Amino acid sequence: MNQTFAALQLGPAKRAAARLAAGAQTGSGSCRTQSYATEAKKKNPYSHTIKLPQTEFPLRADAARREKQFRHRCTDALYEWQLKNNRGPQFILHDGPPYANGDLHIGHFMNKVLKDIINRYQVMQGKRVVYIPGFDGHGLPIEQKALETLKGRDRDSLDPMEIRKLARNFALKAVARQTESFKEYAVMGDWAHPYMTLDPSYEANQLEIFKAMVEQGYIYRQNKPVYWSPSSRTALAEAELEYNEKHVSTSVYVKMQLTDESVARIGGAGKVSALVWTTTPWTLPANRAIAVHPDLEYVLIQVAENSESGSAGYQLLVGKDRLEAVSAMLPEGSTVAE
Repeated sequence: MNQTFAALQLGPAKRAAARLAAGAQTGSGSCRTQSYATEAKKKNPYSHTIKLPQTEFPLRADAARREKQFRHRCTDALYEWQLKNNRGPQFILHDGPPYANGDLHIGHFMNKVLKDIINRYQVMQGKRVVYIPGFDGHGLPIEQKALETLKGRDRDSLDPMEIRKLARNFALKAVARQTESFKEYAVMGDWAHPYMTLDPSYEANQLEIFKAMVEQGYIYRQNKPVYWSPSSRTALAEAELEYNEKHVSTSVYVKMQLTDESVARIGGAGKVSALVWTTTPWTLPANRAIAVHPDLEYVLIQVAENSESGSAGYQLLVGKDRLEAVSAMLPEGSTVAE
């Protein structure tokens, strides 16, 4: 009676605890406690009505880890398999090699992935794809990157053999890094046996081919204008030039004296010079010839003697369309030669 009255003065949770305590003293508490536990473990009666798929696939892709588990099967293993099992004709995609002068960028990605798409399509057509990746280990881009690694050293003091050794070591390290990156692109190919332009065997093959071209008359020596870099001490290709669009060149007019044979062919008299105009005067020391246009008309100007400078008269060969502009710069009395 006292316990019941005390329970009424407590909150709901404490009243329940009090009932359990009272039941334990009367011997009936254990049965009530068991009934509560049994009700809590009852199965949801609606679980069997929900039809969910049963799968062993994980909830998350975890691609960073799982992708590596499938890469070999989809690249190296596939490349070997298709060579042995495909029965179609051989398909060879020649790999234009990238420069081994640093890490890869988006251009490398696009290049290699597009080639990989072509190769995999040919595999699905039943062909035996041969794809040997290549790396270009020669050239100015590699030399420049290699020289940048020299901190506190005078680059000009290096002889050519030292530069070549430095560039070679730099290129081989770049090839190793690029190969691993290309593999992460899942590009299928013979990555275990790439070709490299700096291999002695590759260079020997190039010399053999060059020798054959010389023997067949395909190689000859002539003059050709080339771009030269004083800072790099090497020739430059057109694509390697960078122009300063704000630069204003100093233009000059230059007389190029003609040979006696040329004077006779054009009907000149005495000393005759062709007048040229250029905005690249620094190229004049290496100038070897003058170009004329077969469809343009040229005239000879008889330049009057200049008493002030003491220069004797001579003739100038100029384009007819430029006659008026040139005449304004000549001494008074200069006329077109008959």
